[in-house]
Amino acid sequence: MAGLYIHIPFCRHKCAYCDFFSSAGNIRDMDAYVNAIIKEFDLRNNELGNERIATLYIGGGTPSHLPKPLLEKLLSQIDKSIPLSCMNEVTLESNPEDISYDNIKAWTDMGIDRISVGIQSFNPVFLATIDRRHNPEASREALRILSSCNINYNADLIYGLPNQTIKDWKHDLAELLSYSPPHFSSYLLSYEPGTRLYARKEKGIVKEASGTTAENMFNILCEMADEAGYNHYEISNLALPGYEAKHNSAYWNYTPYIGLGTSAHSFDGTLRRFNPTGIKRYIDAISKGSTCYSIDDETIINRFNDYVITSLRTAKGFDLQFARSIFEDNVIDKFLENVTRFLKNGDIHSIYQSENTPSGFRISRNKWLMSDAILRELILE
Repeated sequence: MAGLYIHIPFCRHKCAYCDFFSSAGNIRDMDAYVNAIIKEFDLRNNELGNERIATLYIGGGTPSHLPKPLLEKLLSQIDKSIPLSCMNEVTLESNPEDISYDNIKAWTDMGIDRISVGIQSFNPVFLATIDRRHNPEASREALRILSSCNINYNADLIYGLPNQTIKDWKHDLAELLSYSPPHFSSYLLSYEPGTRLYARKEKGIVKEASGTTAENMFNILCEMADEAGYNHYEISNLALPGYEAKHNSAYWNYTPYIGLGTSAHSFDGTLRRFNPTGIKRYIDAISKGSTCYSIDDETIINRFNDYVITSLRTAKGFDLQFARSIFEDNVIDKFLENVTRFLKNGDIHSIYQSENTPSGFRISRNKWLMSDAILRELILE
């Protein structure tokens, strides 16, 4: 099975922490962009050969900002080649202020069966700090509507916000859990170069949360989620049993996917492709009737490191048998040498299917926040 990702770059307003490509856009831009995506889909929908596209994720930007007629136009064209009703999951990202009974009805009629909504915080001070436009009541109303519509959904929260205390974080998390979302994602705030938030940090206007504070907040996340019955299956993703994200999980287990739209990435199991950044540049390239992606010139070591990094972000971990089916023994052997010292200090644990032979490895959950440091030591040169 494979996935399809569509990038909708239009936003009413860019948040201070966001480093994804986005643009305000207008109706003319949006219409031309949707036409380009449809054209790119026609050019590339056979790119993965016999792999069945089983999931669709529409991200951005803010896809819910796209006018409904244009979203319907896009999805109806995809549905002609790949019936959405046969997919395992069709997700649309949305801001809280776009969640309404009318919109959900329209979206589900189009074939969307999962919504991902960016809550981030229920505290108006923190929302203002990161330049989120919605207010806490919009988030509460969105969650009430989503819960009453009985639709599968994800809600995002951010922790480690400027001046956020442990008490503040507990309050945000408790309020979200009171709605029992089928799935939620919880991210440690990152300061990406080029964002307004990064510039404010460099000027001393805001201060990054300390490592100790971030670790305490992560531990609280683990404890409260466990008590509420959530499966913490990836560093930042938690789900009630059976509601793990199907599309996003594909990124972590080496599943092929096609990415359509400006700045979108693709992976066919061997090659990684990426589209140009910039709406006009993308539309102009596609209008010529040919694909516009570049190919990432990855070595076998690069590809192996990609699998190490993505798999060890998850509770499932690194699958040794799967890795041996793709990569050469000498690559696996070098990796096993690197793993040894982390097994000894307990940062990494072996996974066993038989009594004496490990079938894989996983990073201990209490070390997930420091996984980047561990992975830097594990990846091959």
